[in-house]
Amino acid sequence: MVSSNRSIERYALALSVLISFLVAYVSSAINIALPEIATTFSLNSVYLTWIPTSYLLFSAIFLIPFGKIADIYGKKRIISYGLIIFVLASITSALSVSGNMLLISRIFQAIGSAMIYGNVYSLLASVHSEGEAGKPLSISVASAYVGLSVGPILGGFLTEYLGWRSIFFFTIPITVFAMLFIYKLKGEWFGEDGEIFDIKSTSVLAISLILVMYGFSVITNILGILCLIIGFMGVIMFIWLQKKVINPLIHPKLLFDRVYIINNLTSLVNYGPGIFTIFLLSLYLQDIRMLNPTQTGLLLCVQSVFIAIASLLVAKLLDFTLPRYIAAVGMALTGIGLALFLFLTETTSLIYIMVALSIIGLGYGFSAASSTEISLKYVEKRFYGVSSATLNTMRVLGQMMGMGVTTAVLAIFIGTASLTQSNQIIFIQTSKIPFLIYAILCFVSIYGYFIIRRKN
Repeated sequence: MVSSNRSIERYALALSVLISFLVAYVSSAINIALPEIATTFSLNSVYLTWIPTSYLLFSAIFLIPFGKIADIYGKKRIISYGLIIFVLASITSALSVSGNMLLISRIFQAIGSAMIYGNVYSLLASVHSEGEAGKPLSISVASAYVGLSVGPILGGFLTEYLGWRSIFFFTIPITVFAMLFIYKLKGEWFGEDGEIFDIKSTSVLAISLILVMYGFSVITNILGILCLIIGFMGVIMFIWLQKKVINPLIHPKLLFDRVYIINNLTSLVNYGPGIFTIFLLSLYLQDIRMLNPTQTGLLLCVQSVFIAIASLLVAKLLDFTLPRYIAAVGMALTGIGLALFLFLTETTSLIYIMVALSIIGLGYGFSAASSTEISLKYVEKRFYGVSSATLNTMRVLGQMMGMGVTTAVLAIFIGTASLTQSNQIIFIQTSKIPFLIYAILCFVSIYGYFIIRRKN
């Protein structure tokens, strides 16, 4: 019996590692291929932004609903269906004959991603005894950041030598191996068996998230502000509905839980700088410091490498201390790293930039891996699916909000002008605003980890 349980744990860990790498890889590698995709289908820049944005958007919409569905109907079943949808969407993405076909394929790929990535951590926690899931979770989180690290490098290599379609073909064997591991898992794991899925709450949440994310993308005009207001009002309505409907998407006991609220809010802050840091530094390094794309990619991957290292360190540190203390240290490091970019100039040493990215990476890794542990350690086992899915939703929303802030400040101070030698200094000064905002938010969020503990 013990041997059987150990085999299940090993298969679940292998599945989680593969899925974590797969989802991270495909989301980061595609950004390198966007210019090639634009050339293939003659896409304008506005349409092109929706290739990665649609993936984030629909991932955010479906993460929590599929976490709830998996709690009701079984985590293994939903992950299995998600892998099938993901591999089929990857094939249609690779074989796309138009921008519209690729966009629709990416949406279905996001739906499959939400089904697998939104539940694999809760499945991993479910197959382990209480208190034993910390190390496997940290290894899985580290795998995700390995995917983020190699994604741009591998994506660039595949695009240059085999074409952008090979990025999607590369995911197929990984998905097939994941299917083999899910097949090896004998049994099923439920969170709230017997409940009914509430479509009303799901619809309100989906519409609200679409409005919020779209609002951030056009935040500089009145339409964006209206979308944000209506979207946030929709979120409030969603929370109100959870107390009224018979089968809420998020149980009120969880939704109004102090640990659940604080962990998700701090995670929203922690995930915010992830994309905009790479976005701003990519422009800075290529357009101002004149590095080529390969040099830029290698330099920027330093952050992801240290995220992976930190995630692995968390697995060891959990033997000696509580995850909330590790997360607090991580948030402090992230704040320090972001603050270092407030001193960025046209001649800042590349070593200085690498050190700042390393500090951000360590902090990000400590906080991300620890918040994953908190999301499962401090909640009842029947809420694992929804709690894990909510945390992943915060990851996506945090990234979108960070880019929303960045887009807004660039639009206000630079407008639609291209980055040229005449406005380089303005760009550098403007870029410091998101770094400053999120550095302050990181330091403020540290307090949350010291009040997150249970009264008992």
